[in-house]
Amino acid sequence: MDINIGNINALTTTINKAFNKYIETAAPTYGRFTMTIPSNAGENFYPRLAEMPGLREWVGQRVIHRLEAGGFVIRNKTFEETLGIRREDLEDDQFGILTPAIEQLAADAAEMPDKLVYDALETGVKTACMDGQYYFDTDHQTYTENGDLTGYSNLGVPQATEAAGPAWYLFCTRRPLKPMIYQPRRPFVVTAKTQITAGNVFSGNEFLWGVDGRCNAGLGMYQFAYRSTRPLNGDTFADALAAMASQRRKDGTPYGIRPDLLVVPQNLESAGRQLLNGDMVAIEAPDGKTWIPGSNVWKGACDLLVAPRLSQKVGG
Repeated sequence: MDINIGNINALTTTINKAFNKYIETAAPTYGRFTMTIPSNAGENFYPRLAEMPGLREWVGQRVIHRLEAGGFVIRNKTFEETLGIRREDLEDDQFGILTPAIEQLAADAAEMPDKLVYDALETGVKTACMDGQYYFDTDHQTYTENGDLTGYSNLGVPQATEAAGPAWYLFCTRRPLKPMIYQPRRPFVVTAKTQITAGNVFSGNEFLWGVDGRCNAGLGMYQFAYRSTRPLNGDTFADALAAMASQRRKDGTPYGIRPDLLVVPQNLESAGRQLLNGDMVAIEAPDGKTWIPGSNVWKGACDLLVAPRLSQKVGG
């Protein structure tokens, strides 16, 4: 292609269309269990909500659920990716791959929220959240039916003879408040440095296309999330459901949390599909020594999301 203003402008228009088209059609998965909270500063402060409020009969004065100090901060970060092509290669039409390469920049930008959210999720065993405990911890607090303070764990660990496996997650996603936070500050856009007189072309003999944006992700409501490294089966799934359902307000009323999404790494996809989609499962026979086919009571209990970004290592 001849290197002139008209051809470069036409190429830039083509590249911008390719970038925007891919950004709009990409399908990240973080949005199913993540609340998007736009930012207009360098960081967002998220105050602590002592307990999730609920409607009550109005007797006496109102009960005020205050946002408290002692929350946490998510600081925005800037991310970039830049593609360079020598003038001779562009001039000699050696790069018919240019448009797909720009589409890959768009794919990387579209997948950035997924990367940030899943990375934050996997640090939940060592990152403090709004109550000062690790997001996934055995030392959260909730209340009994009588309103007495008691411990709550959203972390499932192997019991007795169980062997640890890859981490899997249960989420309650049907409420406005969600387990994770994605915080966009500036959207990802592609910028071209293609003017013939630009320093990178005039002095460096190279055309540049760069993508950049600002955002970050963090941990949201631990009450709606559960992590387990126990073997994924009907028993461990039932234990996780029961644990999440045990959470109560100060007055002893249950939050009514019912998970609707199971998220697994790729090497637990088979176990997840068998648990949630299979008609039959193996159950222990009356003799306590053999196994026989039985109906799968957990079929359709929640949705399954296979997340390639999750660690497949034992223990997560």
